[in-house]
Amino acid sequence: MPKSKPIRHSFFYITIITSFCLSSLFFAPAALAVDTGPTRTISDMRGVKVTFPADLKKVATIDDGLVEGIMTYLGVIDKVSAIGSWSLKRDYNYDFETDSGVQYSHQGLNTMRYLHPTLNELPCFNSPQGDVINFEVLANAAPELVILRIGDCTVGESETEKAQSIIDTINSLGIPLVVIYAPGYFGEAQLKTLKDEIEVVGDVFGMKNKASELYSLVKSAEDLVRDRTSTIADKDKSKVLYLGLNPDLKKSGAMGAAFGIDTPESFVIEKLANATNAFQSKGHGVPLNLEKIYVLDPDVIILPTYNGYHPPRELYEAAYFKDLRELRAISEKRVYALPWTPMNCARRLEYPLDILITAKAAYPERFKDINVYQYALEFYQKVYGIDETTAKGLRSTQILDWMADNGF
Repeated sequence: MPKSKPIRHSFFYITIITSFCLSSLFFAPAALAVDTGPTRTISDMRGVKVTFPADLKKVATIDDGLVEGIMTYLGVIDKVSAIGSWSLKRDYNYDFETDSGVQYSHQGLNTMRYLHPTLNELPCFNSPQGDVINFEVLANAAPELVILRIGDCTVGESETEKAQSIIDTINSLGIPLVVIYAPGYFGEAQLKTLKDEIEVVGDVFGMKNKASELYSLVKSAEDLVRDRTSTIADKDKSKVLYLGLNPDLKKSGAMGAAFGIDTPESFVIEKLANATNAFQSKGHGVPLNLEKIYVLDPDVIILPTYNGYHPPRELYEAAYFKDLRELRAISEKRVYALPWTPMNCARRLEYPLDILITAKAAYPERFKDINVYQYALEFYQKVYGIDETTAKGLRSTQILDWMADNGF
């Protein structure tokens, strides 16, 4: 999903680390590993061997939901004792008004926040803005292991100085640290390294084989889409535009943001759905003004989570998008919204829904037998081991109920 990062300072300020780590280190004893019995050693995605208690009871996470999703599938989510992302605590609200004065309101949660309300009760060792980690809170939580995902919104793939500062400080506290890298870290649009992330987390809990089964479930959506779109000739390809509707863009004269051919969004469009990315330049979140969008003239517009949830109705009816209504994709009602996924800079387990929505939006006839609204229920139940009632609630919190009205 598209990156919607919080505002960050130009330099990573470790507010309490310098004074505590370099002088008294008075909070370190609470975090130092204690020999409690058998240990387990694995290699993380750095190639570093990490040793920790074999029977983990307290794990801290620094990510935006992927690690918790994997732990849910493995049945060990109860071992999370501290979190490093405020997205697992927030209640999100989004409102917009049509040009006729009708008000619409949408509420959504991080999928893990919905499935596990107890996460909201755990200590969070990050600032609400997501840019300053409080290592005193982390140390006082006394985790036996920290799992850090580099490439999420909390620690972006380009924030190498910040990531190294976090790694060095956790090491100085004597807390075992497992690092995984999101796909964007490797400078590639494709998502294949998600498999490595899932398997490393599985290995932490001695369930690497079960984690591999989870990846197979996630990848099955890729295989389905590839199978149905692989024979589409170039002349028949739909032109798809991922359009981020960050409200702040309008202040600078832009109408939206595009995602270039070097992004995971483009990988989904071109390599999985076998469509054409309408924006053939490079770059992530590139501002587009009115004229540039009309020049692109996409067949289909996909609206991701991008500084808020943006439903098709917003493009169709909001006064501030009135000048776009002659655009072909809008006049033909070929605008679709992806699931609500706050702070989803690097993809989580629900990304197969993004793939199916994009593919069906581009080629409705090839996917007319697949009801994505129903597919979502079945997917949630398989991946998270939940009942149908809970799955329906999760579908609603990802703001996908529009599919019921559209037969999607």
